[in-house]
Amino acid sequence: EPLQLIQPQFQLAAACPSASVFPPSFRELPPPPLELFDLDETFSSEKARLAQITNKCTEEDLEFYVRKCGDILGVTNKLPKDQQDAKHILEHIFFQVVEFKKLNQEHDIDTNETAFQDNF
Repeated sequence: EPLQLIQPQFQLAAACPSASVFPPSFRELPPPPLELFDLDETFSSEKARLAQITNKCTEEDLEFYVRKCGDILGVTNKLPKDQQDAKHILEHIFFQVVEFKKLNQEHDIDTNETAFQDNF
């Protein structure tokens, strides 16, 4: 004999059921590391960075001052690792200034000779 369809009888609850769980408590995320990043050092000009380090340092910080200025000017990268102290940084800058003066002096002599020849 074939099966017959039985009509379901639904029982209604007195109140709408709600979940008895609490929402998860998430840990507070740490602040982004960007706060520790020195934006002034990255985006300011060489002159501004040199002025900042000059205002920060005293006479007792002379070694640190020369090294930091060497970093800002890019001198430290040109020196070998064992010669990156204040003495060698100043020596390198001194020789660069001397070479600049030599080139500038030769240019002045050439210009003066041309002006002298033009007058006669």
